[in-house]
Amino acid sequence: MNWAEEEMQTADLGDERLNVRVAKVLERLGAHPGSSIPAACRGWAETMAAYRFFDNEKATFETVLTPHRDATLQR
Repeated sequence: MNWAEEEMQTADLGDERLNVRVAKVLERLGAHPGSSIPAACRGWAETMAAYRFFDNEKATFETVLTPHRDATLQR
């Protein structure tokens, strides 16, 4: 399990695919913090998946930040 998967372990976006996607997006953007989404992602398919994730109504500030907050409190 990588750091992003650990950080998002308690994520509950209402769909397991979204829970997996949030960790992948976090991992890519975390590895390239100053980059755009297309530059941080590995190819067009991954870029579009990231944009679809952010466009999903279940991917809110609250649902993405809550698992991060939980992981921070655990540390």
